[in-house]
Amino acid sequence: MASLKVGFVIFATAFVASVAGSSFQLDPLNVAPVQDSDDGFRLPQDITPTHYDIRLRTAVHDAERDFQGSVDIHLTVNEPSDRITVHSRSLTINSTILYTSNSEPWTEVERPSYVYDELKEHLTFQCTSPLQNGTNYVLRINYNGRLLIDTTGFFRKYYRDNDGIRRYIAATQFYPTGARQAFPCFDEPSFKTTFTLSLIHHNSYNAVSNMPREDALLVDTVDFEFVVSTFAESQRMSTHALAFAVTDFEVRSRTPQQRTLARPNVVNDTQYALGAGDAILLALNTHLDLSYWNYMPQLVQIAIPDFGLGGTQTWGLVGYGEPTLLYNPEINGYRSKPAIAATIAQAYAHQWFGSLVTVDWWKYAWVHEGMASMYGYYGAHLAYPEDQHMDRFQLQVMQPALERDASEDARPMNWNVESPAEIAGLLDSVNKQKAAGVINMLRNVLGEEYWQNGVKRYLRSHEMDSVTPDDLYEALEEAIDDLPVLPNNMTVKQFMDSWSDAPGYPVVNVRRIYGADEIIISQERFFLDRQLPSDHIWYIPYQGQYIEMLDFTYHAWLTTKARKHFGRFDDNKPFILNVHSVGFYRVNYDSRNWELITAAWIGSPNFASPTARAQLIDDSFALARADLLDFSVVLRLLTALKNDRDYLPWATANKVLTYLHDRLRGTEQWSTFVFYVITLVDSNYRMLQFGEIAPNETINDKQLKDLILSWTCKLKIFQCSGNAEQMFRSAVRNDVGVHPDISPLVYCYGARSAVNEEFVWLYRRMFDSQNEAERSVLINAMGCSQSKEQLDAYLTSSIGAGVGSEVNFFDRERLQVVQAVYSASRIGVDALIDFLNNWDMADDFIYWLDQPAFDDAITAIALRTNTQAEFDRLKDLLVTVGSLAPENVVNAAMTTVKANLDWHDSLEALIITEFLERYVYETISPQNKVT
Repeated sequence: MASLKVGFVIFATAFVASVAGSSFQLDPLNVAPVQDSDDGFRLPQDITPTHYDIRLRTAVHDAERDFQGSVDIHLTVNEPSDRITVHSRSLTINSTILYTSNSEPWTEVERPSYVYDELKEHLTFQCTSPLQNGTNYVLRINYNGRLLIDTTGFFRKYYRDNDGIRRYIAATQFYPTGARQAFPCFDEPSFKTTFTLSLIHHNSYNAVSNMPREDALLVDTVDFEFVVSTFAESQRMSTHALAFAVTDFEVRSRTPQQRTLARPNVVNDTQYALGAGDAILLALNTHLDLSYWNYMPQLVQIAIPDFGLGGTQTWGLVGYGEPTLLYNPEINGYRSKPAIAATIAQAYAHQWFGSLVTVDWWKYAWVHEGMASMYGYYGAHLAYPEDQHMDRFQLQVMQPALERDASEDARPMNWNVESPAEIAGLLDSVNKQKAAGVINMLRNVLGEEYWQNGVKRYLRSHEMDSVTPDDLYEALEEAIDDLPVLPNNMTVKQFMDSWSDAPGYPVVNVRRIYGADEIIISQERFFLDRQLPSDHIWYIPYQGQYIEMLDFTYHAWLTTKARKHFGRFDDNKPFILNVHSVGFYRVNYDSRNWELITAAWIGSPNFASPTARAQLIDDSFALARADLLDFSVVLRLLTALKNDRDYLPWATANKVLTYLHDRLRGTEQWSTFVFYVITLVDSNYRMLQFGEIAPNETINDKQLKDLILSWTCKLKIFQCSGNAEQMFRSAVRNDVGVHPDISPLVYCYGARSAVNEEFVWLYRRMFDSQNEAERSVLINAMGCSQSKEQLDAYLTSSIGAGVGSEVNFFDRERLQVVQAVYSASRIGVDALIDFLNNWDMADDFIYWLDQPAFDDAITAIALRTNTQAEFDRLKDLLVTVGSLAPENVVNAAMTTVKANLDWHDSLEALIITEFLERYVYETISPQNKVT
């Protein structure tokens, strides 16, 4: 297809000639002001590292958190200085020695004193005389540290073996600034150098790192029960790319170079990940035309208990949360395999983007975060094209990014930071999802061939080095050369700067001049909750589809505030912009064109691609919430879903229906909303067989079935919940699990009416499960209970009391219990209010789950408060807990509830109410329909 090869190539010369003005005008960019930079957090450049030799000793096998370390930092002197400054966090320095290393043996120079700046995490060694150019130095530091219990730095986790005994392991996640917690170092991305590592650990455990073990295990000379694992010298890399783990895990492998590690009682569940890793690595090697094996001798995946989701940004050894690496077809549903593939693809993309080539400072972290996020889906698509990964990209990346970037306080992608807290704050939706969306837009602009050539140039030119975005832009410019991929007076840098240097994104307004064959297109910054002027000009590529001939598309640019198109358009046919949904912006149309779109969709569900239909729903919903479109347009558009069999537009509509559900629950309009949903799902529901798992079902079929059944069960229509209850009781009676493809639905709606014995059955099933993903399904399901007694006992278990003390939840799971209760229904919200409406219990809640969990619970209750009676219950709770709830949390909760209550008298609410009432009337009595 030409559009894939050439992308958003500027449209034909004849068409250009018809455009007002006859040539493209690039308005100057009005970018965000340059930030003030506090370079006090940056390390000096006068002395830099050339190699690290690290030696760590851990007794994690015995649950010990303390560890001992020694690091030799080999140094080069760029400018004479009597100070050496490195990063350090929570380490106790025991001794330091400075050597010269120009010859063997090294010569001791001195034992420098040191000072520590806790704010900047700078450890500065003061020498008696300046270090000189031309002399090689080594700074040896002996120190003690302590394993953390979260998932940053050098941390400790545990799992339970088949006898229920805790087994402890140690692993690392140094991205972005965690290496300094394991050893003193130059912990900035541009300080790339080599590493050697020795880990001293109990002989019942094994160690793994980025590089293969160099020699056979050596017996430790201090304690004969310990051994020393020494690893080969690494490639030049940043400190955050270093990784290692000390575990009693077992190994599965296809070759010695590619293997997976996991605890013994789940290691067989790594087989899918092992195969997926092989397929994805091959796909990326081929796509990038730059083999991973040119640089690294192994690629190891390790499943870390209680790590959550996702993977680490490390080179050669990648850590994953167990749910995103382990797959057991007996207990994990169909969604698991595509999710695992996408997670592996993202982690593997970091082998090139972030490890092989690294940004020189965190201001530009979006380049490789965005690349890896985009390739997480695109790389999985290359390996498994049948699994619709780019559809997931639209749902899980593009749509959330557009929603989160629509606020006034959104930041640009290029955003300077200095402190560790600021750096950690960059790991957000802007650097990951928005950057991925903008990069994917650029990929489509250039076309696949030129994109691949440019990325290959970029990686080859800067391997083992650090870069800025301009290095990527230069490589892409060289790839396209003089080809007409961009307008003649636009560069890749100009295009990308218009998106990366400014906050937010635009809404493109399309106004058709009917009867005159004209379209006026303009741009403004889109805000979800207000309308503010903006002088910024985005350089916007777009494709338009004139729905008379589906294969007629053209490609154009909007590089000014507004422009006019001339063409031959049928006034009775709709026009769609951003037809492939790769542009990072929203599109609004005049009211007549919205009507034409809706009519075309109702007339033929396949009038446009599933991605285009999904984006029409997402855009219209956002525009309506921003008061830029009448909400009745959205509700009318959703009626076209009655005969739509594609999951993507339905999944997008799910957000709209959830919004309406949450707003109208408990109000007089509830029954009209239920009627509206019934008419939308009726046709699809009648095609489904509840509980039947057909072997030939596609991913689309399974996802659509899930969604339709979830709404019919939630609203208690079409006997859905009754069917779920029957399947649940059958599972309990026979003491067998439900098919994993439908277990979330069956367990949840079974739990709603479960008697105590059935609820305990769910609880014991979770207790016995060794699979974190299955445990998560069961934890969420138990939150669906409608029994106050059961929910109270369940919440009590989350703080380690009552029946829950038997389980000893992971910390993450304790929080999930609370979230499952308040997310499932208003009954759960009331149960949480009752649970916390006791000062001692609220105090225990904070003690066990920490203050942020309590604050989040108050916020969640406020978000789900729709009526005055519910508001009175929240106020009573706040009186009871008193100062346990911080003032800012209380004030925010009050503001949220006031907005919820005020909404019922808003224009949006009145429009929705009027539409639903009229819809019910006209549907029941079609002869009364207003035309």
